[in-house]
Amino acid sequence: MAENKKELPPKYNPFGLQEKWYPRWEKEKVFSWKKQAEVQNLNIEEKKERGEVFSMVIPPPNVTGSLHLGHALNHTIQDILARYHRMKGDLTLWVPGTDHAGIATQNVVEKLLAKEGKSRMDMTREEFEKRVWQWKEESGGMITHQQRQLGESVDWDYERFTLDEGCSELVKEVFVRLYKEGFIYRAERIINWCPRCVTALSNIETEYEERNGKLYYIHYPFADNPEEFLEIATTRPETMLGDTAVAVHPDDDRYQHAIGREVLLPLMNRKIPVIADSYVDKDFGTGVVKITPAHDPNDFEIGKRHSLSILRIMDDYGHINENGGKYKGLSREAARKQILEDLKKENLFIREEKHKHSVGTCYRCHHIVEPLTSLQWFVKIKPLAEPAIDAVRSGKIRFVPERWKNVYFNWMENIQDWCISRQLWWGHRIPAYYCLDCSHLEVSKEKVTTCPECKSNNVKQDEDVLDTWFSSALWPFSTLMPNNKEAYGQADLPRTKELSLFYPTSVLVTGFDIIFFWVARMIMAGLHFMHEIPFHDVYIHGLVRDATRQKMSKSKGNVVNPLEKMDEYGTDAFRFFLISILPEGKDIIYDESRLKGYQAFCNKIWNTARFIWLNQPADFKLPEKAPTLSEIDQYMITKFNTGLQEITRALESYRFADYASTVYDLFWKTFCDQYVELAKVNLKEPDTADGTRYTLNLVFMNLLKLLSPAMPFITEELFSQYDENKNKFLALEKWPSEVSNASTEAEKNIAFILKIISKIRSVRAELGVPPKEKIEVTFVSEDESLRRVVKTNQKYILAGANVNTFHVQAEVPKKGIKGILDKAAVYLNILDFVDITREKARIEKEIATLRKGLLVCQKKLENPAFKEKAPKELVEAELQKEKNYIAKIRDLETLLQSLQK
Repeated sequence: MAENKKELPPKYNPFGLQEKWYPRWEKEKVFSWKKQAEVQNLNIEEKKERGEVFSMVIPPPNVTGSLHLGHALNHTIQDILARYHRMKGDLTLWVPGTDHAGIATQNVVEKLLAKEGKSRMDMTREEFEKRVWQWKEESGGMITHQQRQLGESVDWDYERFTLDEGCSELVKEVFVRLYKEGFIYRAERIINWCPRCVTALSNIETEYEERNGKLYYIHYPFADNPEEFLEIATTRPETMLGDTAVAVHPDDDRYQHAIGREVLLPLMNRKIPVIADSYVDKDFGTGVVKITPAHDPNDFEIGKRHSLSILRIMDDYGHINENGGKYKGLSREAARKQILEDLKKENLFIREEKHKHSVGTCYRCHHIVEPLTSLQWFVKIKPLAEPAIDAVRSGKIRFVPERWKNVYFNWMENIQDWCISRQLWWGHRIPAYYCLDCSHLEVSKEKVTTCPECKSNNVKQDEDVLDTWFSSALWPFSTLMPNNKEAYGQADLPRTKELSLFYPTSVLVTGFDIIFFWVARMIMAGLHFMHEIPFHDVYIHGLVRDATRQKMSKSKGNVVNPLEKMDEYGTDAFRFFLISILPEGKDIIYDESRLKGYQAFCNKIWNTARFIWLNQPADFKLPEKAPTLSEIDQYMITKFNTGLQEITRALESYRFADYASTVYDLFWKTFCDQYVELAKVNLKEPDTADGTRYTLNLVFMNLLKLLSPAMPFITEELFSQYDENKNKFLALEKWPSEVSNASTEAEKNIAFILKIISKIRSVRAELGVPPKEKIEVTFVSEDESLRRVVKTNQKYILAGANVNTFHVQAEVPKKGIKGILDKAAVYLNILDFVDITREKARIEKEIATLRKGLLVCQKKLENPAFKEKAPKELVEAELQKEKNYIAKIRDLETLLQSLQK
């Protein structure tokens, strides 16, 4: 180990370790399942038969993106799972990849073109696509570089892109099959349209925001009597240009006289009917609503029921079209302003009121969307949703936390057909071809140049591309299929060894915000095309919020850049911090003070390694057979075994915060604060030094293994010091198993010794006796076995509590400040260091304060409503608070009695 000492610098530097280890892992293919099988000597077929296989596909980040806090959290969780299962001996594959991100990528490149004074419309489609691919090759790899910075143990040999050759072929194959099976159709329906991105959006790509708006009241005169009118309330007066009816509720007595008559559409002087429909809310506004089938989804349905004409009055850019008469060419905002002015001039405007309402916005650019009728491609989704619902309901797919399955059910059971066409150039172009001579539509995987009906060569491919989520829905199996065109086009989808081994995948880790966008669609696609579920578990984590529980956004200035934090604190500390603040299924509160604490934790790990290695001979090697172990050694081994069980259970059940807190406490509180401090005594004595060196190194090595899923860099570096040949990797070591050679009796005895040390320290601290002052202490117990245990181990008390004289007896001494223990007490001879009058007054005051707190706590616990309605964890916390108050008051009263003698 002499050489190892030289290799370990006195100061921990995380950045050198990150730069050292990731290239080495990648070069040696440490994260390859084939390398794992070779190093761990795994029988692949046996692993598959026993179900000892673990696989994940990374939720593909946008190729335009850089690593944000959500990515960092999501990827850290996945990496912990991959590293744990790899060490556990499960054959492990974690597939990386990126998404072509249709709208986002096209926007990025169009902005670059604008800076050059160019426009997409100045180029051919092929030229624009070539430019996007060029941008992707030059700039699209930033996020994969950042993933390496985070230490992700993905197998880069399996990296995929949703627009690569294999994925593109599969997408065409899937589209054609769904079309031929009757699941894909083209129709003119009302959809959400973004005038800024100039494309259709699916319902779940439309985000709804509560905004302060206005409700405008307008006169609609009757055609047969213009002096008589209906009063209509609307939030969008510009859409009145496309009104084709006015509606009232059939049971509304106020308007029975109006049903069947006609009104004149203000400003347009077009006659439209008054109809009765039960959709109308009698209590909203005046109980009369304008019906604009081309610009409102509910009006569209009413229009179908009553065979109303559909009049679209806006173009793709949100400007009024030729159907809007004199308002043609105005933006929807300008049209609203002009229409309101004209209504006032014609005395048709009544009034306006402030009105808060839900407004649909584009998920990408956040501009207000425009519902409008458009000819688009759709997936008939309900038949595909039914087996996907059954897969979750039957337990084949499990949501963690379980409550998220109810969100899934609610959406899936009310699912609407999916609009899959997008008016973009970047993406999977729809494989549909139109004959411009005979109007025949041909859907084909291969390019069509001749019409199969009339043999004309005047054939044109559909201009639209597919929704990005269409290709993402295939991700769990597309990533395991061949990445070459030749493998596709057969009767069955291509199979690979990887597909047979790793599909279905084990778990999907994702945020709740894409359950609808992605999770549900992957389940539907997997079941339909692979006839199997795509994953067994779906682990849902919350959103990261700031310390005041606000959502992070650029406008609020509270966004955290994970790359900056990794540079400031080190990747290991940052990763550990993220999982430590991860409550089960709830939002995550970002508190940087805790991040600083985990930076200190890394320093503690490093310094502990240096202490161990600096306190043993240069040629020390861990013996294969354990030497004689002292009780403190056996105590540490027993504690390690218990911690190992808890940590393993936490990882198996996705309780990442529990994993973090347990391994942290095991390392810092148990190993460092307790065992290492006591070990210093043993290392000075020849009879106990060998056993303690053995235990220090054995437990430390195993603790590195337990920490490594969360802290891969520092643990790999320290573990490498034990590898004389420098050819092993901690990432491929086996997960620890329980260590033998420990007795529960030893654990019990040392636990009692530690309580004595803790009690002496707390009494000293309470009365302000400096830790450096050596004192006299008497241990008193009538239990002879307890006295024997303390007598045997008193050397640890002398060192751990800075005691120079220690007595063990059955009789209470004449003087001393008492500290209560189970079946025993300690008496500290420290009155010479204490201002008795001042301390008595202080303690009496503190007891009074604590009693007030106890009273408040007990009143809360006595309230039946609190116990019945408060969350379980709050009730438990209050019960623990009560216990703490009682224990503290008891200890202080004991001290007070000692001071009064």
